[in-house]
Amino acid sequence: MATPVDTTNEISYASDDEAERSALREGRRSTSPSPERNVNQGGHGGITPLGPNGEILQKGAPQGSVENEFYERVRAAAYPHFTPVVPASYTADEVRAKLGDSLSPAQLHGLDDRQNIYIENITSGLDDSKTLDTKIGKSTTSYRENLEQHDKGKWAAGTKALKFAIGVDPATGSTFRGWRAVGGTDAGESRLITGMQSQKILSKFSEDPAVWDQLITKMQDIRTAANNSDIGFIASSVFSVTGTREGEQVVDAKLIDFAHVIDAAQPFKQSPSVSPDGSPRLGPAELEPGARPANRTDLTDLKNKYREQFIGGMDALIRDATRVRAEKGRSQVAQFASMNPAPGVAQQSTSTAPQGKPYVPPKNTQGSAPGR
Repeated sequence: MATPVDTTNEISYASDDEAERSALREGRRSTSPSPERNVNQGGHGGITPLGPNGEILQKGAPQGSVENEFYERVRAAAYPHFTPVVPASYTADEVRAKLGDSLSPAQLHGLDDRQNIYIENITSGLDDSKTLDTKIGKSTTSYRENLEQHDKGKWAAGTKALKFAIGVDPATGSTFRGWRAVGGTDAGESRLITGMQSQKILSKFSEDPAVWDQLITKMQDIRTAANNSDIGFIASSVFSVTGTREGEQVVDAKLIDFAHVIDAAQPFKQSPSVSPDGSPRLGPAELEPGARPANRTDLTDLKNKYREQFIGGMDALIRDATRVRAEKGRSQVAQFASMNPAPGVAQQSTSTAPQGKPYVPPKNTQGSAPGR
C-alpha cells in the first residue's frame, strides 16, 4: 500500500466555508486574502498578456522599483546564477520587435520601460496545463522593507509585520513548513485555505512520476542558484507548470516575485536602509557607539536572515516534492502490477461461483423444447 503524502498540521474540511468558520473561531483568520493568480505574475501591479498566445506579460513595476531593477540586473548579467531560473525579461523595444505586428495601437503606445516590466509567460502555448504557485520562506514580510518600499509609517509597517508574524504565516503553514501554496490550478479562492492545504495541493499537481522528476530538478536548480548567490528573498515564489506542447510533455518552474529582494553588496534604490531606531521584530541597530549586537538591523543581517530562510524553504519544498514523487511512483507500480500479474500467478476471479468449482450457468427452463 502506498504511503500517503505527509500532511502534518494540515486539516481537512467539508467545504471552504466550514474551514473559514473554523479559522474565525480559532483566531486564525485575518484580513481577506487577495485573488489567486493563474499565470506567473506575482508581486504588485496589474498583468496584461501580450501577443497572440500571451507570450509576454506586461506587469506594472515602475522604474526604480526593486522588481524592475532586479530584472534589469538579470538582463545585464549581474546575477548570472539566476538567468536560467527566472522568467526571461525584455525591454519595451524588444517587445515591439518581437510582437509589434500582433499588438493593437493602444498596446504599442503603452509599451514603456518607465512604468512596466515585460516578462516571459511560461504557460504560453501549453495545452492541458496545470500550475502551482508556492511562496518560499517561513516569514514573508519585513518591518524595515515595509517601512522603506511602501512608504508606510512605523505603526502601519509594524502592524503589517506583526499580522504576518502571528497571523498569516503561522495560519497558512509557512512558519512550520517553510513554504506555502498561494495559487494554481488546484488552489481555492481563499489564500488562507490554500495555504492550510498546501501539501494536498502540491500532491495534486501531477500523477506522473516522470513529471515530478523533472519538476524536482527545476526546484533544485533554483535552490542551487540561491545558494551560489548572496541575495535575500522576501516572499518570492516558485511558479511551476506542466502541460503539453505539440504532443510533448513540458515541465517548468521559475523563481518569480522580486518586489522584496535584498542585495547588501549592491543595494537596490528602494532597499531598506540601516534602521537607527530599530524595529519591533529586529531590535535596535546600535546599543551604544561601537557596539554590534547579534540582532543589529543592518542590511547585511537582514539579507542573511531572508537568504537562509529562502534556502531552508526550498529545501523543505524539495523534500515534500520528493515525498510526493515517491508516493506517485509506488501507486504507479501497484497499478501496473494489478494490470500485469507475474507469470504463473493466476488473476483473482471475479466470479460468484464458490472457489474450486467451475461456474455452471443456470438452465433455461422456460420455453425449452423437450429432449429427443
